[in-house]
Amino acid sequence: MWPLLPQLSVLPLCVFIAVVAIQRFPMLSGCLIALSWITLFNTLLMSWEKSENGVAINLEAEIISLVHANGDWISIDIVPVDSILPHKLNRKFRLSWSNPPPVKVGERWQLTIKPKSITAPLNKGGFNAQKYMLSQRIFAKGKIVTGQLIEDNIGARELLIRQLHIALTGYSANDLLQALMVGDRSLMTAERWLQLRNTGTGHLFAISGLHLSVASFWIYLLTKLFLFRVFPTQGRRNSVTAMLVCAFAAIAYAYLAGFSVSTQRALIMLLVYLLSWLMHRHASSWERLLYALFIVLCLDPLAPLSASFWLSFIALVVILLTISTIDTVNQSAITLESTAETLDDLAEREPQSAIGRLRLLIQQWLTAFWAIQWRLAIVLGVIQAIFFSGTSLISIVVNCVVVPWFSFVVLPVSLLSLLLFICGLFLGFSASSINVFAAAQLSMEPVLMMLDWAGELSFAWLDLSSQWIAAFIYGLLGVWLIRQCQLTNLRLVLSVMLLPIILLSFSSFISAEHSNNERWKAHLLDVGQGLAVVIERNGRAIIYDTAARYGTTFSYAKRVILPFLTKSGIKDIDYIIISHADNDHAGGVDVIMEAYPNATVIADDKRWGSINCRPKVLQWQSIKLNIIGPKVAHKGNNGSCVVRLSKGNNSLLLTGDIESKAEQALLLTDNIASDVMTAPHHGSRTSSTRAFIKAVSPQLVLFAAGHNNRYGFPKADVLARYHKLGITSQVSGEQGQVSVFFEPDGFHYQTYRADFAPFWYNQVFRFGEFSNPE
Repeated sequence: MWPLLPQLSVLPLCVFIAVVAIQRFPMLSGCLIALSWITLFNTLLMSWEKSENGVAINLEAEIISLVHANGDWISIDIVPVDSILPHKLNRKFRLSWSNPPPVKVGERWQLTIKPKSITAPLNKGGFNAQKYMLSQRIFAKGKIVTGQLIEDNIGARELLIRQLHIALTGYSANDLLQALMVGDRSLMTAERWLQLRNTGTGHLFAISGLHLSVASFWIYLLTKLFLFRVFPTQGRRNSVTAMLVCAFAAIAYAYLAGFSVSTQRALIMLLVYLLSWLMHRHASSWERLLYALFIVLCLDPLAPLSASFWLSFIALVVILLTISTIDTVNQSAITLESTAETLDDLAEREPQSAIGRLRLLIQQWLTAFWAIQWRLAIVLGVIQAIFFSGTSLISIVVNCVVVPWFSFVVLPVSLLSLLLFICGLFLGFSASSINVFAAAQLSMEPVLMMLDWAGELSFAWLDLSSQWIAAFIYGLLGVWLIRQCQLTNLRLVLSVMLLPIILLSFSSFISAEHSNNERWKAHLLDVGQGLAVVIERNGRAIIYDTAARYGTTFSYAKRVILPFLTKSGIKDIDYIIISHADNDHAGGVDVIMEAYPNATVIADDKRWGSINCRPKVLQWQSIKLNIIGPKVAHKGNNGSCVVRLSKGNNSLLLTGDIESKAEQALLLTDNIASDVMTAPHHGSRTSSTRAFIKAVSPQLVLFAAGHNNRYGFPKADVLARYHKLGITSQVSGEQGQVSVFFEPDGFHYQTYRADFAPFWYNQVFRFGEFSNPE
């Protein structure tokens, strides 16, 4: 939550204060030490001695991951082989490669790359790729210019994945089995990811705490049974041996999972538990959890930037709180211990009573399991909504069925099949001839049926706006406090926390026409080197341009625009205005039209437009929508649909990609003066003539230009032209999303990096340096 991290020169002072204050102010001391370690860690992660941002460099690197492919492009993660301890810090590049040769994980290449900083588009509701990359220790992006293979340094895991891919070919659950056994989810399709999201079962196919715990439990149990059968003893020898075997097996499983971040955390927590047991040291579950958390944060202070970190640890907190609250497990153990002799006697004299007690014990365990599941569903649903702007409505039902099935059937069968497969490879059999996964496929059949069933449910996933998420959080907290409180009067006071949900429920029935809210907003979204503007009022919106689409899998409309609309609580799109047909403006038209089929499209392209861009005036929620050009339709930038929106004393001019010729034509229009304007053609030198700027005379100009884009937009002399006239400018690639709020008495604006999320990890990090912005 820090807005900035201190400079390295300040760290000695922070450490000195921490040491002095550790006795009287331990919390302050801990915060200062943590802040110092995070700063030092990031400085080491971001530092690079060989080049500046954008300058081609040569380096030797190992390919550690194939992220995705899109048409003739691939995206890969590499670890550079340099002298700055890359493997200890696990520093990574994320690189794109056009028309690449065949590449495989584990290969070592000599590459020429053009590095870039790790800035990414930042918008409300959108995926924060910059935050994600930092959490994964990716310190730079870039483009590969040339590459030469040095050696195929393939490791055991990569070789196993290749052979496993061959062996699983033909199985309908091959993608799920490969993810479950070796943590490789590259075979999963977008449809499969959607099924996992809708059912809330994605955690089952990311090797983490559940998988390591279940695998370790079975290995410990089987090892201990074998040892006590072969080498019976009264001491701890067999138990200790079983624990050590369990630890080595957990490490091996984590290796197969590629030591992913979530796997590392789960492994650390499991090893902390085993270590405390082996040392014969009594420690509560809470103490073990805190030790594990401490070790995780020491080894990886960037872990809290990952959603999986919060989901993992909060899940454990919910489980421990539930157990301590209902005390079911402990009470069951006490009951078993205190009635052991009585149970034996009753078994001889009254078998029905023994069966009744066993039934009671099973009922208590089932009660505990249900209590844990519904609490996890609610709490983790809220956490999921915070990070992903939505939650699964059927996750509690699905997980109550699937989690036990996974724990007792799917995971043991799959791992046993994998073990047999590895043994077959060691014996010299080919992967295609080892058919040991039939049982694993059979165990996965019910899961496939459930995923297919859930994929057909339209209500399985609930999109939530930020207002609804906040209301649910207040409401859940209020319900919990009311249940904890014994005083009737205080309960009535606490019931006020339920008001946000009630008010939001009533507001959803009030139409825009009957709303008295005079405010309207315009949001310039950060969509790289493209344009997308959302004009919002009373839960309805107009979209001006839909940004770019690349290949068959990536679209800014899906990645940015739709999540933004969901997060903002916008339910209806009345107009979709397409300035012209260039990809960076119209790439996402089909996506938006599919999501909002009732929207009216304004465009000169006959593929979409039901209303053309000839000058006309439309009325939208008391806002005047004036289409002022072009007067004659034609292709290219100068054919951009120019629109002016106005209400009262406020006005906004949307200019598309018009150039100087079209600007001259607009000077003949009666009124183009506007308070806010989007800069024509992203701030190129072919636009923004001095005469046009003076005619519009805006107070604020918005540049839709990606950070460090290859065109150099907005051009420095164009920016200077606006600034000389006293016009404030904001660039989406530098500030992220820019939102302008029009009020009856004027307007003001906010940006993502400065106002919505002004945290250190959202700042612009230049390649080759780690420093805070001035």
